[in-house]
Amino acid sequence: MKNRFLHKHERSRIVHWFLLLLSGITFGSSFSLFKIASGSGQAPLGLAFWYSILSASLILVPLLIGRNQHWLRGCVIVFCFLWSLVSTTIPAVLLLHAARELPAGIVALSVALVPMVTFAGAILVKCDRASFRRCLGLAVGVIASLLVILPDTSLPDMEDAFWLLPLFGVVLCYAAEHLYYAIRIPENVPVAGLMFLMFSFSALVLLPVSLLTSTFFLPAWPPAVGEWALLGVASVTVLDYFLFAFLVARAGPVFTSQAAYVVTLAGIGWGMLLFGERHSWWIWVALALLLTGIALVQPEQTHEDIS
Repeated sequence: MKNRFLHKHERSRIVHWFLLLLSGITFGSSFSLFKIASGSGQAPLGLAFWYSILSASLILVPLLIGRNQHWLRGCVIVFCFLWSLVSTTIPAVLLLHAARELPAGIVALSVALVPMVTFAGAILVKCDRASFRRCLGLAVGVIASLLVILPDTSLPDMEDAFWLLPLFGVVLCYAAEHLYYAIRIPENVPVAGLMFLMFSFSALVLLPVSLLTSTFFLPAWPPAVGEWALLGVASVTVLDYFLFAFLVARAGPVFTSQAAYVVTLAGIGWGMLLFGERHSWWIWVALALLLTGIALVQPEQTHEDIS
C-alpha cells in the first residue's frame, strides 16, 4: 500500500511539473505574440479589445459545459469588473504599447518583478509580514531593474528607456491583480465563470474607448499575421489561467509561483528564436539577479505544497 501511494505521489509530481513547464513556456510566448500583433499597424486600444473578445470566446465552451449558473450574483459581477481592469484592460494596452518598441525579451524580463512588487504590496496592505530574506529579495529586484535602465549598453537604443514606463505599469497592475484576487475572490465560483466575466468586462470597457479614439478596427479576413498573433495571445492566456488555477488547487501556491522563472526564461528564449534578439551582458546579469530575487521573496514551503 505504501509503495502504491509513493508511485501515485511520484506520478502526480511529474504531472505537476509538466503542467508548470507547459504553462510557463506557452505563456512566455505571449510577449513575442504581443509584439507581432502590435506590429500589424493597428492601435493598442483596438488590439486589446479584440484580444479580450477572443479570450472570452475561448472560455464559452468550458463555461457552457458546466451549465450551473447559480454562482452569478452581484458580488461576483463587481469582483470581475474590477479584476478585469487590473488583469486585462490596462496591462494589455500598456503591453501592446511597450511590445511595439522594445525587444520581446525585455518585456518578458519585466514579469520577473511581479512577485517582488506583489510582496511589497502585501506588506503595505498588511497581508504579509516583512522578513530579512524577502526584503533582501526585493532589494535585489530593484538593483536588477537599475541594471536594465541605467547602463548605456543595456538597451538596443537608450531612447527605448521611455518605453520601460508602460512595463512598470504592467508590473504594478499584475501585482495589484494578485493581491486583489487573493483577498476578494468569491467562493464557490467556477474559474471559467470568473474568467469569462473578466474578459467580457474588459471588452465592454475597451469598445467605447476604442470607438471614441477612432482606434477600433475590423479584423482582416482571411486573418492576417496580426489577427493570428492576437488569437495566439488569447489562447495561451486562457490556457495559463486554467493551468494556474489547477496547480494552485492541486500543488499549492508556492509550487505554482515557480512559473515566474519559466515564463521569464521562455519569454527571452521566444524573443531570441522568433526575432533573433541578442542582449547585452547587463541584461543577463539583471536576469540572474531577478531570478535570485524571485527565490528570496517566495513564501516558505508549507504542507499544502506537494512538489
